[in-house]
Amino acid sequence: MSLNKKTKIYLGFLVVTAIGLYTYLLLNYSIPNIWMLLFWIVLSVAVESLLIPLPNNTVGVSVGYAVNLASIIVGGPLLGTTSAVMGVLLRVPKITGRGFVNTFNLPAYKSVFNISQSIIVTSLMGIVYIATGGQIGAFSVLSIVIMLLLGIILNTTIISGFLTSSTGQSFNSVWVNNVKGMFVSAIAVGTMGIIVAIAFIGYGYGAVLLFFGPLLLARYSFKLYIEMRNLYISTIQALNKTVEAKDPYTSGHANRVEKLAVDLATAYHLPFESIQNIKTASILHDIGKIGINDSILNKTARLTTEEYSEIMRHPSIGADIISKVDFLKDITTIVKHHHERYDGKGYPDGLVGEEIPIEACVLTIADSFDAMTSDRPYRKALTPNEAFEELRKNSGTQFHPELVETFIKIMAS
Repeated sequence: MSLNKKTKIYLGFLVVTAIGLYTYLLLNYSIPNIWMLLFWIVLSVAVESLLIPLPNNTVGVSVGYAVNLASIIVGGPLLGTTSAVMGVLLRVPKITGRGFVNTFNLPAYKSVFNISQSIIVTSLMGIVYIATGGQIGAFSVLSIVIMLLLGIILNTTIISGFLTSSTGQSFNSVWVNNVKGMFVSAIAVGTMGIIVAIAFIGYGYGAVLLFFGPLLLARYSFKLYIEMRNLYISTIQALNKTVEAKDPYTSGHANRVEKLAVDLATAYHLPFESIQNIKTASILHDIGKIGINDSILNKTARLTTEEYSEIMRHPSIGADIISKVDFLKDITTIVKHHHERYDGKGYPDGLVGEEIPIEACVLTIADSFDAMTSDRPYRKALTPNEAFEELRKNSGTQFHPELVETFIKIMAS
């Protein structure tokens, strides 16, 4: 991956911040003893090596947060930060399709980002823990709660900043997505870290190892959640492939529509949940075509009235299929109404204006634009400018007028 200028600047800022914070720790804090440091480093390396990759295999999560939090409480900011960094530096997770990976066979920018993030998050957690009245080797409830929440906010903010600078996505939507995905699990893992710290303070090294089992159980539970998410994504992809196999002229169409629709929804400032639903609906909007006869779908000549009536059934068929799948129910109305018209002359229900879900209006424009700019058996593709002109011509009749204006603006920029 080639980093753009924004990402390089962002990464440089993280590195400078990390160096500054670690220097501050070295000047102001100490490590109780070398044996305590080695113990927490070994624990940190162990849990970091049990990294759980997320669906795209570019980001992973671990239960190392619990060990980091515990090590700050029992040994202070410098011990916690040092053991956390060594855990990231020396971890050897196994990634599906790639085998065992480590800091030294990752792209340099990823290693630099991971280490810088670890230093910034852990050191600030430790500094804030002490600043709010927390004591090393003691249990301070308020300080621990503040430190726990701060860690979640810092982690999600730093990751979101990197994704925003490298992909151009909206920071707010990326951050909300990260918080939504991490908050509950981070609270659970952080609570386990507090228990580990209490065990160490009260009973020493051996007690920590006894609580290592529950920590691994928390990791296993989160792994099951990630696998369920993977299955969810795989199901959507399989359904999309089913449509493409049925109608070869839609090959790649869903993925292009997805990008167009998400870009439009983001520019129109729709809520994050709506954007996620549009993303999924875009991929599956033509799923109802599996219920349409192949001879009609693949016909190169003009359709008869009866054949066109059959084609018009596909949104309702698709909505019926999706309504039977629990995790897809939220996109049922989007799929059903993506062929409605703003003037009420669309199908299947003839909805008018604001009666049409805004998400469906977004999908209608993205779907129509890609259809117009793609070759079809019965006509050649329009140029983007010609397609823009068609959108303008049908603004307020076929298409939502404000969305048309926004779409053309972002596509022309």
